[in-house]
Amino acid sequence: MAVMQEAQQLRKQGIDVIDLGPGEPDFPTPDSIKQAGIEAIGEDFTRYTPAAGIQELRQAVADRFNQGWGTDFSGANVIITCGAKHAIYNVCMTVFEEGDEVLLPTPYWVTFPEVIKMTGALPREVVTAEENGFILGIEDLKGKLTSQSRGVIINTPNNPTGAVLPGSVIEEMVELARSKGIFLLFDETYDYFTYGDKSHVSLASFIKSSDNFFAIVGSVSKTYSMTGWRIGFCLGHLELINKIAEFQSHQTGNPTSISQKAALCALQSASELVKEMKEEYQRRRDFVLGSLQEIPGFACAPPDGAFYMFPNVSRCMHEMGIGTSDEFAKFLIQEAQVATVPGSAFGMEGYIRISYATSMENLREAFSRMKAAVGPCL
Repeated sequence: MAVMQEAQQLRKQGIDVIDLGPGEPDFPTPDSIKQAGIEAIGEDFTRYTPAAGIQELRQAVADRFNQGWGTDFSGANVIITCGAKHAIYNVCMTVFEEGDEVLLPTPYWVTFPEVIKMTGALPREVVTAEENGFILGIEDLKGKLTSQSRGVIINTPNNPTGAVLPGSVIEEMVELARSKGIFLLFDETYDYFTYGDKSHVSLASFIKSSDNFFAIVGSVSKTYSMTGWRIGFCLGHLELINKIAEFQSHQTGNPTSISQKAALCALQSASELVKEMKEEYQRRRDFVLGSLQEIPGFACAPPDGAFYMFPNVSRCMHEMGIGTSDEFAKFLIQEAQVATVPGSAFGMEGYIRISYATSMENLREAFSRMKAAVGPCL
């Protein structure tokens, strides 16, 4: 968001900036979903709802997981929130407290360590390796466990790397959680966006609704291009969901009534509704991966999911005499008029994040500019 704001300021000065920073689909919300919101307004569905969300939407989320992963969730195992970020915050505030340590694979989404610290707990980083495709290994996780370890936060498909965690690793995590009393918080916001022969495997495949050591977070924001509608959800044990609902009732009250009706339409829609979006992301992914190989000093582990690239630019930075990814991102926006996000925001220096949730026209121009800006400096 900070990068987006900087790009907007430059545009106000008349500078043509291509923004590859925000993690936001550039597609419009599908018409049928927008129509559901309009109908909700027309029907005066504009009053308070239960704090945990309307029952139909809670059940629709449960049904989606039951049909996809063979689980036994009911609507009572689901709470609707004001976006996935809200769900993550509420889970952390309910589960973690001062003195706890929460394991956090690095690179991480920027909000995770901040939310952990808000609870009084400490984030304990578990660095993943580029040469392994940023895939977290179970031994890496075990090696970071201490007597204070209370939980682990997993994001798959991953922002910023696009890494997709294999089911075998997830299954081992579940066994570890059962034996060590570790709470698993899985952020599966990008579950629909995987490419090639890779597919998303949900934590739901390995747990039951009666298990009390997990929470699964998701949203309609990315899949249905509904970022501004602010609807997320969390699945968990009935006791956990009830506690979160009590907290949420005092914190925000209910998610927007109109948005809940639109989200219900989205979840009950056929997958073909957004199939074209996924195919376009695949096309952009392939283009960006090829374009990165043409820029001197850039290297990138191929992402299997989400809509980001996380190229290693450390060699380029070194040869240009640039010390930090923040400085490198500033160079790109000043000299190439291309906005990216520095890797330091995700806990990893020497990298930048590039979002390909923008048009092919923008991507072609952006990579032409970056290549022209970097080339003469090497």
